[in-house]
Amino acid sequence: MTKRRRILHADKIIQNVIQVFCLLMFLQLKGYYSVANNPILLYSTASDIRVANLSRLGKTNIVVKGLEQGSAVDFIYSKNLICWSDQTAELIQCMNYNDTYSGEKMRVVSEGLITPTGIAIDWYTDKIYWTDGETNRIEVISIEQRHRKVLFWSEVDLARAIAVVPKEGLMFWTDWGEVPKIERAGMNGDPLTRRVLVKDDIIWPNGITIDYNSNLIYWVDAKLHFIDVIDFNGNKRKRVVKGGLEYPYALTIHHEKFYWTDWTNWTIYSWDIATNGPIKEIIKSDPVPVDIKVYDSTRQLMPAGDYPCKYNNGGCTHLCLLAPSDTGYVCACPTGTTLKENSNTTCYNTPQSLLVIAQRSMISKISLDSPDFTPYTLPLKDLKRALTVDFDPKSEYIYWADSLAKTISRARLDGSEQSVVIHSSGVPDSIAIDPLARNIYWTDPVADTITVAKLDGTSKKVIIHDELYDPRAIALHPTVGWMFWSDWNEKRPKIERANLDGTDRLVLISEKIAWPNGIALDTVHNKLYWGDARTHKIEVCNMDGTNRREIHSTDILHIFGLTLLGQRLYWTDMQRRTLDSIDKETGLTRQPVVEQLANMLGVKAFRLGESLGRNPCVDENGGCSHICFNRPNDYVCSCPLGLELSNDRKTCIEPEAFLVYSRKNVIGRISIENENNDAMQPIKDLKEVSALEVHVSGSKIYWSDSKTKTINRCAVNGSNQEKILEWLGLVEGLAIDWSGQNIYWTDMATQRIELARLDGSSRKTLIWQGLKKPKSIVLDPKKGYMYWSEIGSRTIKRAAMDGSSPSVFVEQAGRVHALAIDYDKRTLYWAALEPPAIEYIHLNGSGRKLLIDNILMPYALTLYGDRVFWGDWNTGLIEVAKKTDGTERKTIHTQLDYITDLKVYHRTRAAGSSQCDVDNGGCSHLCLPLPLPVEYRCSCPTHFRLNRDNLTCSEPEEFLLFAQKNAVGRILVANGECNDAFIPLVGLRNVKAIEYDPEKRLLYWMDEDTHFIRRVPVSYSTTSAVTDSTIVVPGLSRPFHMVLDVLGRALYWTCLDTDSINATSIDNNSSIGVILRGENMMPRHLALHQTKRILVWNDVGLGAIMRANVDGSERMELSRAANASALALDQTTGVVYWAVNRQIHAIDLDILNKRVVWQGGWVGTLSAYSGALYLSGGERSLMRLPLHRRDAPATLVPHVTRLAASLTVHTVSRSHPCYGGRVCGGGPGACLAGGLCGCGGDCERPACAPGHFLCHLSRRPAAPHHHCIPMDWRCDGQIDCPDGSDEGVGCGACAGGVRCTDGACADSLASCPAGALCPHAPLPAAFRCDEKLCLSQSLLCDGHQHCEDGSDELPAFCEQKEPSVSSRSWSAAAVCGVVAGCGAAGVGVWAAVRCRRRPAPPRRLPIPLQLPRHKPRTPTTRACTEVTESLCERYPQPTANPPPSPATASGGSESAMAAAAARRRAYRHYRACNRPPPPTPASTDACESEPEPAARAPPPSPAPYLY
Repeated sequence: MTKRRRILHADKIIQNVIQVFCLLMFLQLKGYYSVANNPILLYSTASDIRVANLSRLGKTNIVVKGLEQGSAVDFIYSKNLICWSDQTAELIQCMNYNDTYSGEKMRVVSEGLITPTGIAIDWYTDKIYWTDGETNRIEVISIEQRHRKVLFWSEVDLARAIAVVPKEGLMFWTDWGEVPKIERAGMNGDPLTRRVLVKDDIIWPNGITIDYNSNLIYWVDAKLHFIDVIDFNGNKRKRVVKGGLEYPYALTIHHEKFYWTDWTNWTIYSWDIATNGPIKEIIKSDPVPVDIKVYDSTRQLMPAGDYPCKYNNGGCTHLCLLAPSDTGYVCACPTGTTLKENSNTTCYNTPQSLLVIAQRSMISKISLDSPDFTPYTLPLKDLKRALTVDFDPKSEYIYWADSLAKTISRARLDGSEQSVVIHSSGVPDSIAIDPLARNIYWTDPVADTITVAKLDGTSKKVIIHDELYDPRAIALHPTVGWMFWSDWNEKRPKIERANLDGTDRLVLISEKIAWPNGIALDTVHNKLYWGDARTHKIEVCNMDGTNRREIHSTDILHIFGLTLLGQRLYWTDMQRRTLDSIDKETGLTRQPVVEQLANMLGVKAFRLGESLGRNPCVDENGGCSHICFNRPNDYVCSCPLGLELSNDRKTCIEPEAFLVYSRKNVIGRISIENENNDAMQPIKDLKEVSALEVHVSGSKIYWSDSKTKTINRCAVNGSNQEKILEWLGLVEGLAIDWSGQNIYWTDMATQRIELARLDGSSRKTLIWQGLKKPKSIVLDPKKGYMYWSEIGSRTIKRAAMDGSSPSVFVEQAGRVHALAIDYDKRTLYWAALEPPAIEYIHLNGSGRKLLIDNILMPYALTLYGDRVFWGDWNTGLIEVAKKTDGTERKTIHTQLDYITDLKVYHRTRAAGSSQCDVDNGGCSHLCLPLPLPVEYRCSCPTHFRLNRDNLTCSEPEEFLLFAQKNAVGRILVANGECNDAFIPLVGLRNVKAIEYDPEKRLLYWMDEDTHFIRRVPVSYSTTSAVTDSTIVVPGLSRPFHMVLDVLGRALYWTCLDTDSINATSIDNNSSIGVILRGENMMPRHLALHQTKRILVWNDVGLGAIMRANVDGSERMELSRAANASALALDQTTGVVYWAVNRQIHAIDLDILNKRVVWQGGWVGTLSAYSGALYLSGGERSLMRLPLHRRDAPATLVPHVTRLAASLTVHTVSRSHPCYGGRVCGGGPGACLAGGLCGCGGDCERPACAPGHFLCHLSRRPAAPHHHCIPMDWRCDGQIDCPDGSDEGVGCGACAGGVRCTDGACADSLASCPAGALCPHAPLPAAFRCDEKLCLSQSLLCDGHQHCEDGSDELPAFCEQKEPSVSSRSWSAAAVCGVVAGCGAAGVGVWAAVRCRRRPAPPRRLPIPLQLPRHKPRTPTTRACTEVTESLCERYPQPTANPPPSPATASGGSESAMAAAAARRRAYRHYRACNRPPPPTPASTDACESEPEPAARAPPPSPAPYLY
């Protein structure tokens, strides 16, 4: 080759090298590949995943966005896959990434994660390993197949970082829990390979990384600030980096160089091992960097040849896990499953032995096949309060009871095919499945029943309902035919056994048992296990109750669920939040299954494919059409309620008719056509059923209960039970008018016949006079008559169905207890005692005939077809005979003694028709059939008035409202009406006080339990005080009384703890707080004069009956009265009445005509209505005291007793200027008498200095000036206010006269036995003690000191005056006047301190007040210049002009000293008045209501249905 060609060739080679070099530099600059010294870093932050090429530090790319709390990150380089964990989202996700494209996020793990802190990827087999610092587990999952397995779960405290070495089959992790350490184990989770590598000189081991070339492990300690290294065996430990680390978190290595994240500096640092540093800052990240990896192929080198699991997943059906063994791998199964017998490669597809746990809002399952016991939550929806679970091994459905949703539901073991099976009318608690008969049983602790149904939810039937109190757990023995249940009633806890149909009940355990919760059965050895949450024990006995023994009692706090599988008992503990197991025979080898899992309640253990056994119900349901019950010796078919077994004893049919009876606390049914079909109605809380009636068209049963004094109803099958009427006496007869949809009843206690709509509304008293113990009642709506028997008169009477024209229909009938009408034959039948007989008579009054007389005590009677049925009270027999002649008599039932009523339920009975059938006859309330020719008429509830259209009704406007503890009624004095009636309001409890708004027809009441003031609309229909009411004022402190301002739309109330009168607007509930509060005030009962706008109250602190305007102004005393127990104000006459000391006193609002109107006992409620006083007290009935003459006696108002409150409702004065509550800006106290504006909550309250009176004109918001005068100028006979209000209404006899120290008014000073008040100038011929008290000459030098300083008895003064010949008796009134004044000041200080603890919102300051100057009197000094809402919110200021001390009074003449002594009080007065308040307020309230009961102790255990 020539030299030239060699040169050209060399030049071309150089050019190619340069081009390649430039290309490589370009690619490196673009970040397409890395070199050893400039790798690509992959790191996570809290919100994203980023990559950074160290050759271009200025460029960092975000490859994954939208993380909630990013944590660990790793990759598979060969597959361009990045994976990361998100702690807040509780996810592990992956995504494809190839430098230019980011794929979709793939969820790999989405359940069972809480805090996934570290992940590591096995790039050989594509599996993710991770640590969870909350579940304390190390797990693995295959990315493609999603097969997941828990590897380690014990002695894992706070595992953090994790790393894997696939070529060795090893994994390493850091744990910085209580015992910080670094551990190693095989990647297959073999516990034999697990060992601790580092446990010394380690505190917070965070990041960990592997040098795959040298088989070294590096880790960083965030507490000790170092990076150390060891080999795979934990040897050769060496300190690599010491110091300079702040808070290192994650660590990685590449080509002799470390990279780590620091949480303190939000920085990624590097360290070169070869050069031994230094630490270099590489990336400053925001947000803080978390985990870090070097994204490079050299970190994930693949072997050149074969490796374990490479082909066909190693032959494994599920997981092929690398292992440090000869084979290099093992086949493993997902958590919960195991390898099949005699196989090392094949797994079961599902767990074979499981626990299913109810956890209120979730249900979890735990496999017992694997030792990790990892709980998995089933993907179920809409669980509200799942209490218990069971499993049907035949269909492999789990069933659970939800007590809040009132349902029983089911789903597959994987959570699919979820559906509601049973909608319960009660509260299902514990459930148990009979897989052979395909039935499900459940307990109901609210209805106190045990119910059964088919597994598909059909054929429901209550099988046990009596003698149940709080049934809880239930368990079945289907092959034998027994069921067992626990009842944890506090008084009678027990465990019972019965046949599967509810027969042959037997109490097994009733002693030394308290709260039996869980029950489990060993059906192989016939053992019964139970757990007691109060005795903290697990016990066992034979299934007949014998051989009882305790098997475990250690560390059990509150056992709930109990189940058995094989040799092990499992139970949940609500308080310890654990699930444990023990050996069922010895009670030993206790093993924790789950710890710290919330809300674990019911639990069920089972094994798939286990033998179920057999019983007769397995084959075609035993031939039964509906329900098959296996029993110990046979099996029986049964029917759901409403059906009866036909004569073949297998097929259920719907009967044409059946009998319904009542006795004691039972309502039952008897078949007429088919024998042995008796059943008891599953009705809860029956106490003493006294009467029955059936409503065929409505498919309802009605009954009265003489203990609860109610009328109730339910569906024929016992469901939808409801109370329709309360506040009754002794209801002994019920009858339904099917045409008018009304119910009639007789009341032997109140001697009345009443009716109401079938829902309990529009209650009306028909007959209330002339009755003598009315008993049974029947109706003839087609003819418009009703018939009833009277025990007292021994007659049968008849009247129109509106109660008019009553007459005797049958005389000398005896004591008739039952009536029945044959509508076809137009005949009336009755059963009578004394003599005992059954008779009948035609409805036209003819043909009376004795039917049967050889009977003992016929008490109940009914008709069906051509037969008459009756029940005997003594013999307990139900008999039947022909209704025409009494022949063919036979007994159809026995053992029903004490029967109270008997009715026939006839489905096809023709009810007939009347005008009331269609649209209630056009009536708004009641449509009542009448005898021809009228046919019917509309009527109204008691006290309502029928309008002129004869269709609609109007409510009364004036009446007396009264309240008992749980009922509200009305008294209306009107001709042709019963005076008293109850308002249909249910659910009241502990009523303290009531008020009524006639404008909006709202009832207000104080609830003594909740301390709320509530209101509810009331009318003729039933409303609920619980669900229909709203809160007006919440959270009161011991509320006492209230009064409603109907015109001003405000509510005033008092409380025992606040000693004030408060108010709120009732239209917008805007509270303005305190209306009245003052020195020594303790207001209690309230009364309000609507039109005069005057508020009256009794004040136990002041010992007086007080009055003021509705805004709190013009406060004055009406009369002295200590501890008044009741208060009333007559709106018509303006007279105030109050009860004190077994008397009722009265006084006019203008302080005139004080008198005693009644005496005779303690009075607790008092109201003035319709010219009379209505009073009651304690257990005494309400009494009426006429006021038209003084000697009229008080008469009893019958049937109204034990009142808690009473109230007079008046017609609203709509022409009054204050009507509507919008005058003067609205709000409480805004409008005064005559429309004058007061200081309500929305206007500035002008204020005067203490001891001053505010003139009326100054109370208007727009008044330019405020006029204050000394309080002593008021009612002194001289007008001082520009408007004369200081001498207006309220002054009474004191105008122009004198006011004695006891508060009474007198014409002259001599009429005051203890002196008079004279604050301005001495009265004529008076001796002035000080600046307020004057004495008459007769009180001077009488040997008794009247002046506080004793100046009226000074020797120098008395020597000049001849002693009085007659010795007067010393009156305490004068001293009391002085001491009371001083005491009031002291208590005022105490009240001020109390009120400072209840600060009111700041108020705007009033305009400075101008005191009148036209009257020459002693100058008045204003006590303060700033006035807050209540004067008692501040400590009393020092006396403005303090009395001279003995030192300062030494100078001056004797005459000056004598004058000074006559002008001032002794120094001890001032010292007493400025004494600080007592540390705690002493209770001086003698008229408080009943003392509050001590706080009720909580129940021993919450009701199971509230879990």
